[in-house]
This record gives sequence, C-alpha cells and structure tokens, in this order.
Amino acid sequence: MALFHDEEPTSGFVRSDDILRTDRFTVFSTVPSRGYNLLVRAKRHGRWWMLKGLKESYRNDAVYQVLLQKEYEITSQLQHPMIVSVFSLEEVEGLGLCIVMEWIEGLTLKEWLAQGNHSRKQRRHVADMLLEALAYVQSRQTQHRDLKPSNILITHNGQYLKLIDFGLSDTDSHAILKAPAGTEGYMAPDGPSDIYSLGRILRELRLGWWSCLVIRKCCAPSIQRYTDIKTIKRDLHRCWLWPRRILLFICFVALVTGLYQQNRVQTQQGLQTVSDSLEVLKKEYKTKMTVEQATTDSLRLQIKQVNEQREAEHALIQKRQDDIAAAKRKIDQQMTAYGIQQMFDTVTCQRNITIPFLRIADELIKNTEEQELKDYINEHYRRPWIKRMNELPFD
Repeated sequence: MALFHDEEPTSGFVRSDDILRTDRFTVFSTVPSRGYNLLVRAKRHGRWWMLKGLKESYRNDAVYQVLLQKEYEITSQLQHPMIVSVFSLEEVEGLGLCIVMEWIEGLTLKEWLAQGNHSRKQRRHVADMLLEALAYVQSRQTQHRDLKPSNILITHNGQYLKLIDFGLSDTDSHAILKAPAGTEGYMAPDGPSDIYSLGRILRELRLGWWSCLVIRKCCAPSIQRYTDIKTIKRDLHRCWLWPRRILLFICFVALVTGLYQQNRVQTQQGLQTVSDSLEVLKKEYKTKMTVEQATTDSLRLQIKQVNEQREAEHALIQKRQDDIAAAKRKIDQQMTAYGIQQMFDTVTCQRNITIPFLRIADELIKNTEEQELKDYINEHYRRPWIKRMNELPFD
C-alpha cells in the first residue's frame, strides 16, 4: 500500500545472504494508522512489501474480515500504474489475514502540498495523474468512496502519483457493505461521490482561477454535478489553455495595431492595390463567366436538337414497325380467308390444290415492296407449302 518516511534506509547494496528463498515475511515494522486496519512493512525475497490486516481487537470480527476480503477483491482487479498494486490475500503469522501489496516510498498529497514550493505546472501534472487514475477506476465500475489527500501518494522518484486505500470502495457487482462512507470535508452531502471529493482535492491543488469553473461543477448538487471523469479532464485542459490563448491574442492584436500605426500610408496603398487587383479579377471573372455561360447555352441547344432528332427518328422507326406489324396482320387475314391453314393441316390435301395457294403466296410477294414482309410471307406460307407439296405422294 502506501508508506512515507522511515528511519531505516532503503537504499544500498544487498548482500546475497539477505535474499532468502522463503515465502515467509521478515523484518516487520508497524506503520502508524487509524481505524481498524493494521499496516505493517515487511521483507520477503529481498523486497519490501506492505501488509494490510486487521488490528487485534477487530481480527476475529466477521464484518471486518468480509470488509478486508471485499477490499482485496476490488483492488486486485485494478491494474494501473497510478493505483497501488495488490498481489495476494494471505494468512501471515502473528498478523492474521493480510492483503499483500506493493511498498511505495513517497509523501501523501497532504504532506506534498504542505511543502508549499511547487509550481502551478507541477500541481497541474499531479491533477492530470489523479484524473487518469480515477478515469480508470470509473471505467471499472468502481467507486473509491474515500478520496482525500492522505489517500494519494506522490512518489519520491519522478513525482509519480499512486492512489491507495480502497478499504471503503465499492462496485456494482458487490451487494454487501454498502453503507455510506467517506471522510468529513470530502464526502458529498448527498452521499459518497468520487467526483465531489475530486473537486475538493482540485481546489486544494490551486490550479488557477479558470479551474474554479470546473471545480464548482464537481462540487455542485448531484443533479448538476459531472458524471464522467474524462469530461472533467477535458474541461480542465480547456480552462488551462484559455488564459494562454487570450494572452497570445492580446499580443497579436497589439503587434498588428503597432505595425498598422507605423505603416498606415503603406497599408492604405497596399489595400488600394489589393482592391484594384480584386476589381480586375472581378471583371475578368465576369467576362469568363459570360463566355462560359454562352458556351453552356450553345451546348444545351445542341443537346436539345440532338434529343429532338433522336426522338423523331425513334418515332419514324416505331411507325415503320407498326406499319409492318399491321401489314403482317393483313397478310395473315388474307391467308386465313383463303383457308390455307385448314388446307395445310388436311392430310388428304392434293398437289393440284396446293399449287394455287403457292401462286397466291408468290403473288403477294410480288406485290409487296417491303423486304421484311416478303421474308415473312416466304417463311410463314410459301416455304411450308413447298415442303408440304414435296411430301405429298404423286397421283
């Protein structure tokens, strides 16, 4: 979990006999803590660990045992570089059931702020890391429920942030121990809210005047409060950028104004030149548009004429097809009037009867000018009758 200062040094060379191949913890040292939790630093495999268990007066209480079990189940599911790492839940001799977690060298955020020698850039960096950790916690459908500066560590190496102490945390999947929890001053009036607690912490970080707009919304009543950590981060970054943008804009306006005052005549001449150039371009553009419009009208007229010509040709073709179809129907009616089809189907048809019908077909072909009608008569009447006549026996 977390730890701060200790009189025993933690750096230096490690002797080979200090690294014992055993799963037992050694070199225990108690860390001051409030409430029912017992915090002990211990060494195993040449590495420091934090053991979080129950004080002796609470150790046999089933409620606190379940609470410890719940904290392990929730924290072990959170794998993030800015959240304390939990490795196991073990029975430790003399301490009972303990959560085994990483040992962190650093200061609490409360102690870090008390130093009072940090720039706004450093404080904003801490706020960024805290928002990133909480965004991950929220994405895991988890609530810390006890956010406060003493549960946030700033490491010595690299000023890295670690979120610790999930003893009061809760998730949607747990149905036990859901009573209101938190610390006075950081707990919302309407119940546990990580976003409300975050707003109080951001206020203590003194991130700048513009940030107050976001902090005010974090600490607003629940119906007006933020619901998403990512939105808070986005709005904070916008607030941090606005003063810089306004300053840059003011500098830009001042620079432009100064240059304009120094070169007023040249600017006017330049503007007049630009105006004249624009006027020339405008005239050229109008001329070009007139030519293009005339070309477009000509093309449209040509297209219209082509379409009308095509429609006329299509009408002529359609009329011719209708005339040929009518002529074919007329030929069929004439042949039907002669009884040719009935005679053709008669088995007893004689050759001397067939020949006159061939003469009728030849006469129709001779009197027809359209080649298509000639082909029609030849295909539907003359050739079938010739074939039929050749199949008839000679008398």
